[in-house]
Amino acid sequence: MTDLRSRIASELLWAPSVVLPVVAGASSWFLSWAVNGSVALNVAGLVGVLVGVGWLATRVIFMSEEVAAKVLRDEAEKIKQAEEEKLDDLLFRLRSDRDYRTKDFLTLLRTCRNDFEEFAKLPGIAIQSQEIVKQVRQLFWASTEQLEQSLKMHGLAERLSGDQRKKMLGQREQVLQDIQESIEHMQSAVRHYQELMNKETRADLSTLRDELDASIRIAKKTEERIRELEGEIDYDDPIKQ
Repeated sequence: MTDLRSRIASELLWAPSVVLPVVAGASSWFLSWAVNGSVALNVAGLVGVLVGVGWLATRVIFMSEEVAAKVLRDEAEKIKQAEEEKLDDLLFRLRSDRDYRTKDFLTLLRTCRNDFEEFAKLPGIAIQSQEIVKQVRQLFWASTEQLEQSLKMHGLAERLSGDQRKKMLGQREQVLQDIQESIEHMQSAVRHYQELMNKETRADLSTLRDELDASIRIAKKTEERIRELEGEIDYDDPIKQ
């Protein structure tokens, strides 16, 4: 929060429309001093500084909310860009498992999340959508983490043989089934939410929130199962198994 406030203050204070008149005014005063005083330069300096300070005051009084909104948008855009780069990297690495399902799952997850977030930004429902957006994102990232784990499991299975390989592939298959179910839950929840929001009389969202909570709990159970498996397996040295 402190960092956000400092960035908003910096945006207000160091805007070119504030800095340039002040710098120009200060420069005029410096030139006036260099030529042993000039009324014209002194007046120009005073005007420049007053214009800059006056515009700063105007921005603080009347434009603080607009500037804060811009800072928040810029921050959200940076986070979004970092997330997309992370997802692009995951998509690239999923090519190594030679399983079309994992790449399709990630594409479906991204499409579903993006469609929902765009819908949730519509006027009149943005505030009401905040909790649902949070839940959808939780389910989304839980599912992408499961995809990461499925990739690890594939890599390990490639280094195993016999019953160990079959066991690992079977466990990976269960993870993929869980991911598919999470995607279906997310798609269903998004459709349900859009239907509720498109009605003239919007129904209570508690049922939908409960559905998403249940889906998130299922995804977390899958994560716990994978962590238990990781505790039993040395990913770096499968020969020890």
